[in-house]
Amino acid sequence: MIRTSYALNKILTAVARQHVMKERLTDDDLTGHDLSEEERAALKAGDITGLYHLGANPYLIRRVFRSRFSI
Repeated sequence: MIRTSYALNKILTAVARQHVMKERLTDDDLTGHDLSEEERAALKAGDITGLYHLGANPYLIRRVFRSRFSI
């Protein structure tokens, strides 16, 4: 069963709509979002694998953390 997180995907969508690439998110980026401590830690670390396992959409992970992927 695949786990999904509405709150996690919501913040990734908001950042993706800004058309910016991030290495990691800041406390300011996370303000106002109902995230678990595990989700907050993964976003602040830019932990791509962790985000995937927490239920983040792979497309959104790629859009936000594009610079962390090898081409």
